[in-house]
Amino acid sequence: MSKLVLWYRIFVKLFLFFVFGLGSIILITVVFPTIRILSSSNLAFKQKARKAMCNTQKFFVGLGTLLGGFELKVDDREYLSHLSGKIVVANHPSLLDVVMLLSIIPNADCIIKASLGHHNIVSNIVNTLYISNSLDFEHLTKECTKSLQAGNCLIIFPEGSRTKADGVHHFQRGAAHMALYSGCNLVPVAIGGTDKYGLRKHDPMFSYNPKEKFIYTITTLPEINPKDYADIPVPAAARRITEKIKTDIEEVLNR
Repeated sequence: MSKLVLWYRIFVKLFLFFVFGLGSIILITVVFPTIRILSSSNLAFKQKARKAMCNTQKFFVGLGTLLGGFELKVDDREYLSHLSGKIVVANHPSLLDVVMLLSIIPNADCIIKASLGHHNIVSNIVNTLYISNSLDFEHLTKECTKSLQAGNCLIIFPEGSRTKADGVHHFQRGAAHMALYSGCNLVPVAIGGTDKYGLRKHDPMFSYNPKEKFIYTITTLPEINPKDYADIPVPAAARRITEKIKTDIEEVLNR
C-alpha cells in the first residue's frame, strides 16, 4: 500500500470517528426525544429507538464503505436481520464490532461495560437503551431475560474486551449462563476479515492496517439450544457451551 493511500485511510478513519460522535449527539438531542414524544410507552420507545440505532449504524457503515475505510461482508444478512429472542455471541477483534452487528440486527440489545455509561460521548445512548454489566448477576439475568422475552436479540462478547493481536481471549461463561437461565438459543457469530490494526485495543489513534483496508466478514454458525444440556449440572453445561462457542468461532477464523 502506498503512503498516500495509507494516510488517506487514516484520515477516513479519523473522519468517521468524528461522524460517529456527531451522530451520537444528534441521536441524544434530537432523535431520541422526538421518538419518546411519539411513543405510547417506554417499551415502544425502546423498540423504535433500537431501529433508529440500526439505521444510524447502517448509514455509518455505508459511509465508511463509500469512502474506502472499510467493507462489511455478511454471509446470512437476512437471517440475522430477522432474529428474535436470541443471544448473539461474537468474538471481539476491533472497536467497530458492535457497530457492524447493530447495523444488521434492528432489535439488538447489548450488555455494555459500565465505564461506557460515564463521561463518554455515547454514555446517554448506552444508558438509555442497553444493560450495564455493573449489575449483580441476578439482576443482570432478569433484565436480559426480560429483554429477550420482549423479542430483542442480546449481543454478548464473551471475551469481555477487544482481542489482542495474539489471538482470541479466554471466553467467559456469562452468555452460556444467560442462555441456560432464559432458555433462549445462542447464535455464535465469527467476526473475521483482514487485520484490524488501528482498531484493536491499545493501537495508536493515527494507525491503520498498512497492507489493506479493514474488511469485516460476519459468519453465522448453527444455533445452540441450551435444552440440549439440560441433563447435566449448570456449571458443567455452561462450561461445555462456552467451549463449543469458542471452538466453533476459532474454526471459522482459522480457515
